[in-house]
This record gives sequence, C-alpha cells and structure tokens, in this order.
Amino acid sequence: MRYPQTVRRDSPVRTSGGARGLFFQLDKAAPVLARLKDPVVIAKVNADKFAHLANKYEIDGFPTLKIFAHGVPTDYYGPRKTDLLVRFLKKFAAPDVAVLNSDSSISDFVEAAGTDFPIYVAFGLNVRDGK
Repeated sequence: MRYPQTVRRDSPVRTSGGARGLFFQLDKAAPVLARLKDPVVIAKVNADKFAHLANKYEIDGFPTLKIFAHGVPTDYYGPRKTDLLVRFLKKFAAPDVAVLNSDSSISDFVEAAGTDFPIYVAFGLNVRDGK
C-alpha cells in the first residue's frame, strides 16, 4: 500500500507571484488532507534557512514539490490547484487493494474514494473459508 507521509513544500524566503499562488493552493489543501482517514501532511521548508535539506533532496529551483512515500522522495508533477491536488493525493494515498467484509465497509470505501476516478470491486468466494 502507498501512504504518502509528507508533501514537502520547499521555498526560499523571497517568493515570486507564481510561488505565492501555489503556496495559497497548498495552504487551502492542507486542512482537507489532514482530515483524511490516513492524513496527508503538507510541510513547508525554508530552503534558505535549511540549506542542508535543500541539498539532501536536490532542490535547485523554486517552488519545488516533493512527495514522500514510505520516506522515499519523488518529484511531484501532479496538479497544483487545490481541488485537483486533494483529489490526486487522496487517490495516491488510497490502498491498492482493500478487503471489504460488510455492506458498511463497501459504502465507506466508495464514499472515501469519491467519484473522481474509477473504482473496481471484485466479488468472489473465499475458498479458504468455504463460503
């Protein structure tokens, strides 16, 4: 399963108008992502003040977005508007496969996934239980 631990926002003290707009979008997305069952954290890092982190994660331009899955950083090139960012990260954070054992677990799964991307539900028999 993939669970993003952090979306890291690396920015200098001085920002351009485009970066400020992006930061505004991230600030709007942060509380929505924090309320998920498996929260996604938006973190802000001042790359001037914490140059060792900028070097460690090869930050060479601003703004740079990184997504950390299981502690492994990856450049983030996904959408940057609040609603699209939230939708993308909800999908990214969702488990690849979920076992649903009741009507309520199916309803909860479908509600959490939303209607923004396809959901495939496989129904079958549990051979080990003989059902």
